[in-house]
Amino acid sequence: MKSDVFINELPKLVKALNKILQTNELIIKSIEEIKAQDNAPVSVLHDLIFIEELAQKLRLSQTTLYRYVSEGYIPCSRIGNRHVFFESDIKRFLDQNYRSVPVKIKGGENNGT
Repeated sequence: MKSDVFINELPKLVKALNKILQTNELIIKSIEEIKAQDNAPVSVLHDLIFIEELAQKLRLSQTTLYRYVSEGYIPCSRIGNRHVFFESDIKRFLDQNYRSVPVKIKGGENNGT
């Protein structure tokens, strides 16, 4: 009797498993497409930024930026005597160095504890 129920429900189970398999394949395909976009070449024309502009945006001196370049923190290219950066490299640098800072409480209070 129990085996009859199992045999009757087996096609439903197979159908559900096939649907899960199809969904997993779609997810894998989407992940591969996203990875391909990350590796796609970037248009140079809209992604370039000169050091003067970068210093202004980051509110840093050009000297500090030159130091970051010489120490290897930020990659750049040179066109003549001008340093040029890819905005995507700057974003990656900022993302890699982003840290959450704990909030300091004045007067040594401990949130009421």
